[in-house]
Amino acid sequence: MNRLFTSLFLVLALLATTAGTVFAQETTPITGTVESVVLETDATTGEKTVVVSVSDEITGTSQTVRLSLADAESLGLIITDTVTGESTVVVGVEGTPIEIDPTLVIPGEEETSEEAQHPVGSSLSDFFSELLGVDYETIMTFHDDGVGFGVIAQALWLTNNLEGDTETFEALLEAKQSGDYSAITLADGSTPDNWGDVVKSLKKGDNLGSVMSGKGQTSEETTSETTTETATNGRGNGNSGNNGNGNGNGGNNGNGNGNNGNGNGNGNGGGNGGGRP
Repeated sequence: MNRLFTSLFLVLALLATTAGTVFAQETTPITGTVESVVLETDATTGEKTVVVSVSDEITGTSQTVRLSLADAESLGLIITDTVTGESTVVVGVEGTPIEIDPTLVIPGEEETSEEAQHPVGSSLSDFFSELLGVDYETIMTFHDDGVGFGVIAQALWLTNNLEGDTETFEALLEAKQSGDYSAITLADGSTPDNWGDVVKSLKKGDNLGSVMSGKGQTSEETTSETTTETATNGRGNGNSGNNGNGNGNGGNNGNGNGNNGNGNGNGNGGGNGGGRP
């Protein structure tokens, strides 16, 4: 009988110790610096959640968690329009310190599925891959080595500005890790002494936030938009009485309208001529 009670006591003690350990793990806050905040919508249920990446500069590790909209808003990560109900990521939240209660974390498929991709790594890959040839695996290899997504995004933007490729991107991050920048040449021909010099060479808005918000544009996209705007910017003038004459300063035709009136114009854009009867 005594042996039975002793065994029961040992079992209960073991269970209590295990429960205490789990409880301690569940209540340890997730602290660090916000790397990225991504709003996601479940394709099946339509439920919206927020995926947050937090980096710990002391340990060099990064952790990704999923939160509800309400919890994310209470932490100052997103803001919801009271009229439209639309939620958006707070501008400038990346790089700010944060402490997350682990009980708020929603278990996600990315924690159990080997095939699931990190949303930030995937977004960076999609944004830069066609221009640079940088794939998801390359990005995640550096992230798994302790490089934060913010730094990875900076390296990608600089590679884009230098019209470089995968080798340029890898060389930048290897320099960041080793501290040796002797092989790096910036757009102005100078060699940076540290990563701060690299960041200073970037254009305003060349950061992780612009990629995640969809506001970022690669140099190729910017050039395309400028060309289109130039090609379509024209004007035309037309005068008409019984017969109308029109002059268009544009690449197409200017038209003058009276009883009968036509005007033609040549230039660098589309031109329309309006006639007065």
